[in-house]
Amino acid sequence: GHFVDQARRSGASWTDIGTSMGVSKQAAQKRFVPKGPTSGSELDPNEGFNQFTPRARNVVVASQNEARDAGNDTIVPAHLVLGLLSEPRGIAARTIVDLGVSLDDIRSAAAAVLPDAATEVPTLIPFDSGAKKVLELTFREALRLGHNHIGTEHILLALLEHEDGKGVVSGLGIAKPAAETRILTFVEEAARALAEE
Repeated sequence: GHFVDQARRSGASWTDIGTSMGVSKQAAQKRFVPKGPTSGSELDPNEGFNQFTPRARNVVVASQNEARDAGNDTIVPAHLVLGLLSEPRGIAARTIVDLGVSLDDIRSAAAAVLPDAATEVPTLIPFDSGAKKVLELTFREALRLGHNHIGTEHILLALLEHEDGKGVVSGLGIAKPAAETRILTFVEEAARALAEE
């Protein structure tokens, strides 16, 4: 949503936005033009980033900024990994640290696999097929865990699912089952804290 607002303010058409996202103009408008109130109890992949928590949205915005800073003309999964680091208090970053990997090590590993700088970087940097797949998988991970939102933890699980044991996060020794166990503990702790308030 942030990228779309930014692109619309800078004069990008719905066709341009749809093209950069790999969808039609109509699909882009359907995802990002405000609708009436929804129940909020179910996840709908057609809602785009509307069901992402503020921290998860910040991760996506940070991935765009990481791509821009690196001079990349597409957002790849490694940019999403770097985006997770922008929310050190998010469940994903806390899980990574809890599993014995420092955020600096994650940053170094992700930065090492970024694409070479491009000659021209578009205003709205599109997601490559891998990053799109990760974002799609966030919905599946949230639904599987019975959650009605997309948080940083779902992005981490989606990255691990996409990596399938061969990627930046997996390469540092983080396995999806261990991450999921730790995430569920953090979620339970957060729910208990809210119930006590």
